[in-house]
Amino acid sequence: MSLFDELRRRKVFKVGAAYLVVGWLVIEVAATILPQLNFPEWAPRLVTLLILLGLPITLVLAWMFDVTPEGIQADASKAGTKAVIAVAAVLLALALGWYFRDLSHAGKADQATAQGNAERNARSIAVLPFVNMSGDKDNEYFSDGISEEILNVLARTPGLLVAARTSSFSFKGGKKEVPEIARELKVRMVLEGSVRKQANRVRITAQLIDASSGYHVWSQTYDRDLKDIFAIQDEIAKAIADELKVKLGGVAGPKAPRRGTRNPQAHDYYLRGLALWQKRGEDGLWQALDLFEKAAAADPGFAEAYAGLANVYVILPDWSARISYDDSRPLALDSAERALALDATLPEPYIALGYLADGDRRRDTAVALYRRSIALRPSYATAYQWLGNSLWSGGQLEPGLAMLERASALDPRSEIIANNHGMALNAAGRFADAKALCAPILKSTPSSHSCLESTGFAALQAGDLSEARAMFTGYAAVTNPGAQAGVTGVIDALEGKGDRHAAAVRLARFQPQSATDPSSGNAFQPYVIPTLLVQLGEPKLALSNLQSWAGADGGGMSEWAVMQPGLGQLHCDPGFVALVKMIKATDPHYAKLCAGKP
Repeated sequence: MSLFDELRRRKVFKVGAAYLVVGWLVIEVAATILPQLNFPEWAPRLVTLLILLGLPITLVLAWMFDVTPEGIQADASKAGTKAVIAVAAVLLALALGWYFRDLSHAGKADQATAQGNAERNARSIAVLPFVNMSGDKDNEYFSDGISEEILNVLARTPGLLVAARTSSFSFKGGKKEVPEIARELKVRMVLEGSVRKQANRVRITAQLIDASSGYHVWSQTYDRDLKDIFAIQDEIAKAIADELKVKLGGVAGPKAPRRGTRNPQAHDYYLRGLALWQKRGEDGLWQALDLFEKAAAADPGFAEAYAGLANVYVILPDWSARISYDDSRPLALDSAERALALDATLPEPYIALGYLADGDRRRDTAVALYRRSIALRPSYATAYQWLGNSLWSGGQLEPGLAMLERASALDPRSEIIANNHGMALNAAGRFADAKALCAPILKSTPSSHSCLESTGFAALQAGDLSEARAMFTGYAAVTNPGAQAGVTGVIDALEGKGDRHAAAVRLARFQPQSATDPSSGNAFQPYVIPTLLVQLGEPKLALSNLQSWAGADGGGMSEWAVMQPGLGQLHCDPGFVALVKMIKATDPHYAKLCAGKP
């Protein structure tokens, strides 16, 4: 009888198959359950090793023992025993080799990751939204506001990286544990807590966790009259800074505390307005404007309320056709100046003034104002975002991208920052990077209009019209549903299924703010349209569109169109060269696209 027949007779194959099935189930269960029970990361790998080691042992035992009606009979003398043991030894060696090679690689990777994170984020913290324990959802803004104010105090701490509100608050109501949140935000420390507000009393519990070890570093409960809420915020932030100084070393305390308001009603209005400003959107910004006005009316000396007004007014025309740049800019300037007159240490008015300077093409002044804001709040993601936009839209692509990378690091879950960063990557011709930047956001939030737009624009310039169609159709569905047919018509024309000239003429007729007008039929922002016109075969129409827009552009957004490589040879047109000079920018694509041309 051959060895194969003997293996079959001894049921070695059946035993081995049954063992593999059961072993596979054990490995799957271990991989799923053990991490949830906080077992070490090596535990599932150890289970796999034990299963692998058991296989050759099981095969040898199956060979050496016959199972007959008379019982189990040992027979280690039959021919083939040496061959079976040799195979088992090879399997054992392979299992051990896999384990220790994998363990070595994992250890090196973990060590490199840990070392990199320690180098980059040793002095870093995320402030999670405090849990509202008041039993009243209307008080949700209040608990969020406590977290926001503590975050802002810590953000003024030199040498401390503070994750931005958009990202840290994105975990609100989720099930993720602190170590996982810390890994995603790339921070070492995490502050969490709860707020219970009843009548004129408030109880705030806060605890600081070192995510690298999982230990609680500090915790405290505060019971105060509601009129002392501002003092509580500063007290908590100071206590955290003191603990960070001891724990991390080299962390100074926050800069001088803000003056703020002592009027609870004004504070309530401000917190509500701030939450809406963070979310953006046309309706949200108009509501934020109303709330900031109420906050200023309740306390005319409340500098942050005027700063909120300034920051709404500077971006409102970008989101709403109900107000023009000419109308909004004087209001933004007045609000920013009043905020600074009341408190020159606030960072928010400086970015509003920087935005206005960008609209006037006073580029050096804009950059200086953004940098002043960053000096006052080193972890101010919006300041880095707008500084990056100012640089790249003026032609300094690499410096602008560096600032936007910093903004993305501070606020990795911000859809607005991801959009602006993606647009800068598009301008640099890094279309794959622009899409990759927004991929995680689109995975978790498929309706993210910010990422649908920048991803669609990347696909458009990369020549992937199928993806561009999907992205811009989704963008129109979220921002301007009545314009979906217009998107279809343009992409059809690009694919040769429609009249390209007619589609281009329709696009060129749209006013700069038409994308925010539900009755316009247009979903394409004005900085996208020139590239579309060029791709439709109408470069002269694209140039005319840019010239008429740039001359009256009050938001500095026409530069976003000028910097795109999708304009192709239009960059070499004398009229385009003159336009770049008129807007006081430099063209980063001219040297490459127009080499040898006069």
